[in-house]
Amino acid sequence: MAKKKISIDKIEVGMFIEADVRDAVKGKGATPSYGKNVLLLGKGTLVTSQNQVRRLKEAGLNEVTIDTSKGKDSAGGRVEQGPVKMKEKPKAKPPGGRKTFFRDEVQVARKIRGASVKIVKDFMGNAAQGASIDGEKVALASKTLAGSVFRNVDALLSLTALKDYSEHTYTHSVNVCCLTLAIAYAWGVTEEEAGIIGVGGLLHDIGKSKIPLSVLDKPGPLTDDERKVIMSHPLFGEEILKSMDNVPEEAFYITGQHHEQVSGKGYPRGMSGADMHPWAKMAAVADVYDALTSARPYKPGLPPHVALRVIFDGKGIDFDEAVVDTFIKQLGIYPVGSFVKLNTEEMGVVMEVNPDDAMRPKVGVIFTQYGKRRPSPFVVDLYKEYKDRGEENARSIAGADDPRNFKINVEDHLDVSG
Repeated sequence: MAKKKISIDKIEVGMFIEADVRDAVKGKGATPSYGKNVLLLGKGTLVTSQNQVRRLKEAGLNEVTIDTSKGKDSAGGRVEQGPVKMKEKPKAKPPGGRKTFFRDEVQVARKIRGASVKIVKDFMGNAAQGASIDGEKVALASKTLAGSVFRNVDALLSLTALKDYSEHTYTHSVNVCCLTLAIAYAWGVTEEEAGIIGVGGLLHDIGKSKIPLSVLDKPGPLTDDERKVIMSHPLFGEEILKSMDNVPEEAFYITGQHHEQVSGKGYPRGMSGADMHPWAKMAAVADVYDALTSARPYKPGLPPHVALRVIFDGKGIDFDEAVVDTFIKQLGIYPVGSFVKLNTEEMGVVMEVNPDDAMRPKVGVIFTQYGKRRPSPFVVDLYKEYKDRGEENARSIAGADDPRNFKINVEDHLDVSG
């Protein structure tokens, strides 16, 4: 568009009026009795007659604005410059192939996880009473969990650091599902396949509904007979799945094989790695990791970095090597919930992993460099500091510690609300 102001004397038929033209004599310059501000020609009008030209010239105006790209031009006049458009900053994109930002997805993931825990609680209760299980609800929960993983895998992974002691069985099932989905996602499964894997993850411990709570939650050592009962829960689970409609075949593999070991020393069938289903191998790692990091009546939960060490040491013996490598890469060297010491002597909790740099997550600093405890965590983005300040001047993780040594309950300081 080319706007130009021209003298009223230059107006001609064929010109395109860009701005409203009002009668100056009858308009705001007139006496009150004539103050009607009469519109002669509106914006976007093409001058088509000498009568319009005459009326414009008699209106007492000095100038009019025309658009030369839509009508006739004039030799004189001055071109009007449009407003200078500021160059828009490119919109930030989620990191590492994520479709959404962590802060956005974690809000959704929290709701999805909460709903999934309730569904697990319901079907475990039904199974314990011999009632039917709504397979459609399980499939829907799996589908929504898988969808979140495919948008931003870090969000649901961060929520697995939250444990509910009073509802361990239910939160454990959801956590194992999420951890298994994270491995499967890294392996390149489709979202449809992930939905099937999620069903197996949610149902993997359903056989425990047939085991007395006095055995499941026994604070002391189990007797040989009690241990045999516990080790039968994968078989109980398979029987329950047989009674359900439309359960994917792969869910049977995950439920029945998640305690098998690649060395052949697992249970209930002593299968070797060659005989285990690939998705069951994923669930096996996820199950042990969540069990290690969860407090139970008979043991405290291990810090994430210690649990990862146990998993790593079990490569090729208890667990499939490729699955372990993928699992550690997905969680990060310091998973959410890790209590770490920085090179500044500050200490804090890992709140969000960085998919672009596993060694530089976001850390909520709890202790200052002088050992003084802060009233609330001061969040530091180690990766951003590294990019802004350079390696020599940025904070970095020097190591990890057990938060119990400092009387810290990590969950009190986790900020996964976005």
